Amino acid sequence: PSPLNYRNFPKSCCTSVNEVICHGIPDMRPLEDGDIVNIDITVYLDGYHGDCSEMFVVGGRDALDEKGRNLIQTTYDCWVKSMELVKPGVNYNVIGKTIQDHITPKGFSTVRAFCGH
Repeated sequence: PSPLNYRNFPKSCCTSVNEVICHGIPDMRPLEDGDIVNIDITVYLDGYHGDCSEMFVVGGRDALDEKGRNLIQTTYDCWVKSMELVKPGVNYNVIGKTIQDHITPKGFSTVRAFCGH
């Protein structure tokens, strides 16, 4: 696992719960219905790092309020829009602008300090 011991990171995967933006460290906090959890697993194989990340809702989507369901749908829509743009010749910043243009009218924002995440 790529994260384990990278810059003293203590775990083999990242679990970001609710307001944790990314690279959360798994701990003993009990998860509750309505928690939004992102699990990020990265492996190193044959000289390459491969990253896989997925978001889950504890208790299922029905455990979320309307704003939470809107957040989940908006992040998914941004992922789809981003994948449609990934191809040779498209500058990386075009993806960020597309995401920003999609989320701002919905009342969400990005965290600029985590560019590329």
